Parts: sequence; structure tokens; C-alpha cells
Amino acid sequence: MKKLIAVILSLMMMLCAVSAMAESTNKVKIGTVSINGEFTLQCGIPEGYEPVPGLVTPGLVTAIIRSQDPEAPIMQLSVAFDEKYYDVERMNDLTAEELAQLEETYVEDDPFVEITYGETGYGTQLLVARHETEEMDYIAFFSIYKGYCVEFVLAPSMSAEDKNLTEEQLRLSVDFLTDLDFIPANTPIVNQKTIAGQTFTTNLTEYNAEANTVKAEVKRPIHLDADVLASLEVGDMLTIGQEVIPVETLERDEFGATVNDEIDLTIQEDYVRVSSFEHEYMDTIAIMTLEIPENMVFADGIDPETGDILDEPTEHTAAEFAAMLAAGGYPDFASDNVKVTFDDDGNMARAERFYTPWQ
Repeated sequence: MKKLIAVILSLMMMLCAVSAMAESTNKVKIGTVSINGEFTLQCGIPEGYEPVPGLVTPGLVTAIIRSQDPEAPIMQLSVAFDEKYYDVERMNDLTAEELAQLEETYVEDDPFVEITYGETGYGTQLLVARHETEEMDYIAFFSIYKGYCVEFVLAPSMSAEDKNLTEEQLRLSVDFLTDLDFIPANTPIVNQKTIAGQTFTTNLTEYNAEANTVKAEVKRPIHLDADVLASLEVGDMLTIGQEVIPVETLERDEFGATVNDEIDLTIQEDYVRVSSFEHEYMDTIAIMTLEIPENMVFADGIDPETGDILDEPTEHTAAEFAAMLAAGGYPDFASDNVKVTFDDDGNMARAERFYTPWQ
């Protein structure tokens, strides 16, 4: 994580050095990180602003977001992998002790900084570090997503007469972070027509109560060709989607084979199914934000209070389903245990959650 004052100073110096850029589109790619999974970073740009790329390495992407108005605040985004948080899906998963350690990194740099907490429109927790004086304000928003530390700094421009930030400007920052996408490598961003009339395993996360939308990661099972299994030997490298796995042990039987005592390759009619005790291997085919229609139905095969399997699924309205998404917690809707059926327009018609041993 960057120290707040150092970030502010470097941000202002970089802003003075950059040259003018062409007008940007509303949603732009700002770089790719690849230390803990490969993700393309994409963000919406506030009206009147334009992105100025900074550092881009496998573990770090920085960018200045500057306005064409010299009086408007300046912004800096930093996305950096931190090994300490390699297994943290979102900052919401941190303990109170871990959050206190994060707070200390800001306080030790600026004893007068005020620490509060907020969240993006999708419910991702934000640490908000603000220094507010009569002379000048500055503020940093910090969060964690899939092991990457995301820090967004907002500060008045050097030429601004009023160096205090407004609530509207702070809201602009939260909207920016809500709009920041981590898109897995090789994932197409498709429209809803692509998935119309079909049923897919779909991870549902980041419910936005205000817009009544949910982030949907649509997946399909990874299938291998039969000749891959036929020719596989110990010492080979087995490619499963984006994973490349060294074959250390290989046990064959009439149903297929088991690799490394954990990956089952099961012969089907015209393909080989790939699974393990914990999950079926999946490819992400689309990531999109979907509205929850009033007429959709949710069938739940899990007791939401215990996580246990139900003898008979219970059916719920769209409003009840939205309330479950908003509540979050365990069991969630992102463990490859939800199937969504899409109507002919690509809208959610039915969602079903079922019990899995790995949820």
C-alpha cells in the first residue's frame, strides 16, 4: 500500500508533467495485472476527465485521472498485488484485527487522518482515509479484490482556488470504484443476446440495491478432446482452461483417468469431462451486469440459515431473491452452485441454487 502523503505529492508532480491526450471513451482499459490470476482492468471515466497511464507491470498498474478543468480535483488509481492478501476475495473478508492493521499504515503516516468505512455500489467495503483542514483536503479510498490492493486518491488540483473537496466529488470517487472491472484474461465481454435461451452456471456477486442489479460471471464446463486423454503420460503438462498442470501421477480405468490423485478425466460420448472432488472445471464465457426482473423465479435447494441441503427446493419471488443477495453472507451465490436460465432476450428468467460440498 502506498503512503498517503507520498501518493498525493507524486500525483501532483506527475500531473504537471503529462501532455494533453485525446478525448477518451466512457469505458477504457487501463492495464493488465497477472501475478494472482490475469486480469484486464477497465474503468469508466467521469465526464470531463481523461486517463493518463502510469506504471504497468505484472503486479502493479497506476493511472492519473485528470480533468480538462484545471480547477477540478485530480485523481490517482493504483492496483497492486500484495502477497499478504493473496487469498482475500474482497476486503469484506478481513477480520477486525486485519482492518486495524490497515488503518495503522495510514495513521502512522498522518496522525491527523480520519478513518471511516464505506462501500461501493456493489457492497465492496472501502477504507476511507481523509485529511480535512481549512487549507486543503485529500482523501484515499482503499479496498482489496482477489489479492490486489486498490487505492484511489482524490486531491484538489494545484491551481484550484478552493482546495477543499465537496460531497459530490467524493461521490464521484465511489462511483469510479464501483465501475472498476477486473476482467479475467481471455474473457469476452458479451451482450445478453449471446446467452439468450440457455442455462449456465453463473456466479452472482456485488448486488447493487439502488439499481437492482447483480454482477454475473457466466461459465461453462471445460471439456477435453478424447485424444488428449488417450495420449496423456506422466511427465506431460495438462492444460485445463488457463491452468497448466504437471502430470505427476496418472491412473487409468474404464471410465477415464485420475491425474495427481485429484483431477478426474471422465470419458463421455464425444468429450472428456474434467472435475475434482471439490468442483467441475469451468471457463468464464461472459461477465456482465444484469437487472433482476420482477417476474423471475428463484428456487433454493439450500437452507439459507444452515447451508444444509433441503429435501425439496423452496421457490421465491424476485424481491425475496434480491433481499438474499443484499444480505450476503453464507451460503453465497458464487461457489459454482447456481444455475441461471436466461429468456430469449438474455434476461434472468430463473435461478436455482443447489448444495455443493465445497460451498
